[in-house]
Parts: sequence; C-alpha cells; structure tokens
Amino acid sequence: MKADNPLSRGFLTAYPVDAARVLEKLADNHVAALFNELSISISTPVISAMLPEKASACFVKMLPSTVAKIMTELPIPSAARIYRLLEAEKQKELSVLLSVKTRHLIDRYLAYPLTSVGALLDPDVDLLPENITVADALRRVENAKHPVMCEIYIINETLQLVGVVDLGKLLISKHHDRLRNIMSRKTHPILAHVNSATLLNHPGWIQRRRLPIVERDNTIVGVLDHKRLQEFLGETGVATAPDPIDNLLSLASLYWLSLAQLLDALLGNARTDRGDK
Repeated sequence: MKADNPLSRGFLTAYPVDAARVLEKLADNHVAALFNELSISISTPVISAMLPEKASACFVKMLPSTVAKIMTELPIPSAARIYRLLEAEKQKELSVLLSVKTRHLIDRYLAYPLTSVGALLDPDVDLLPENITVADALRRVENAKHPVMCEIYIINETLQLVGVVDLGKLLISKHHDRLRNIMSRKTHPILAHVNSATLLNHPGWIQRRRLPIVERDNTIVGVLDHKRLQEFLGETGVATAPDPIDNLLSLASLYWLSLAQLLDALLGNARTDRGDK
C-alpha cells in the first residue's frame, strides 16, 4: 500500500475502518512511513479506527510534527487513549508541539480523581476487533510484542467494549468463526469515575481477577486488577472485604469438612451396630 497510489488513497478514504484492520497486520515502520506521506485528512479517520496499541506504536516511528497535527484532528477520546500508551519521554516531546487547547483537553480526559477507579487502571489491555476471524486473532496473538493476558477484550468499530474472550476458548474455536460469535458479552465493566472504595463487593470479582474499565461512552480505557485495588484501599485505610475467591474456597472447604464428618459418623454408627450384633 503506497501513498502515491490512487487505489490505496481511495480505499483509505472510503473505508477507513477496513483500512485500519489491514494496517494493523503490517509492520509498524511501514505503516508509520505511509502515514508520514498521507494527508492528515486521509490518515486521521484511519488512525481513529485503529487499535490504540497499534496507533501508539506507529506514532513512535513517525515525525513528531506529523503526530502533533494528527492528534489535533483526532477526537479527544481517541487522542487520549493513544497518548496514554506512549512512553513518558514521547509524551513530553509531543506535548510541546500540541496547542494549549488540545493539550488541556487531553489532560482533562486523562485526569481522574485519586479516589476513582481511573486512577488505578492499567492502560495495557489486550484488544481485538469483533469482526475479525479466530484465525486472524490467533495470528495477532502470536505476533504480539508482549505476553497476552488470558482475557482478551473485544471492541466494535468505535472502540466500545462489546465482549470478552478467554485465550483458551480462542485456541479451541473454529478458525473461520468471527470473534463476535464466540465472545461472552458478560464483561462486568466498571466506570472509570466510580469511587474505588465501593468496588470490593463487585460481583465480577467472583469470576475474574481483572475487570475492564470504561468511560461513560463505554469505550475501554484499561483494566483493574483485584490485588491492586486491595493494596490501594489498604494503603488508604479503607477496610477491605474478604477476597470473593477466598470465600468460595472457604465454603468449599467447609462443605468437604462437613461431608467428611457426616461420613465418619455414619461409618462409626455402622461399626457400632456390627459390634452390638
């Protein structure tokens, strides 16, 4: 795909979402070189539709001046998601080139109260588009530059959270299936602005150790680890509720202990009866 090719430009302009899916498969340096040559009006819709991790990786290899222009044209939520994933040095370099207004809007979007869930979130989250096949998803997982977590979150064309699929299920699914057909829609999302002290009893912890964090428009911005939440609340002096998994294990232990005692009593009575006879 070349910037001076009319067919390439036509495809990028008419089908930015499909183009984003194609470019996500290519090497970062090749995609960055393409964006460096394209006009901002063509590249911005495509970058907006790309997975934030891929977009941020391309930004690192692009001309800072070009990145600043694109960031100015991107919707603020998209710009903030990409900016969050950049290294601190790159953020600092880019911040100097952005207008005061754009920088202020991005900072305001990223700034969460210290007591909110957003202040604790981990921005490194594994995302995949809902319309790709299992075979394509497995290739992306195999080529990932970091160990992929068990939970892979599925997003739609506007980066909104629509489902989750476990890596194990992905491995055993039919390769021609689409992710939207095998994913679970029970994601247990948490709003980034919620007070973290209210979350220890969230029902999602019974099933998962990490839960997705979303903005008010349901775009995923990161994940929250249960252990991180417990550590934070312990540091702030908030009483922490028992771990729900520990509760389940305790109940299971109680069940087996009770069953063992019941069997022991029955066997003891049987032995007594035989002795009487």
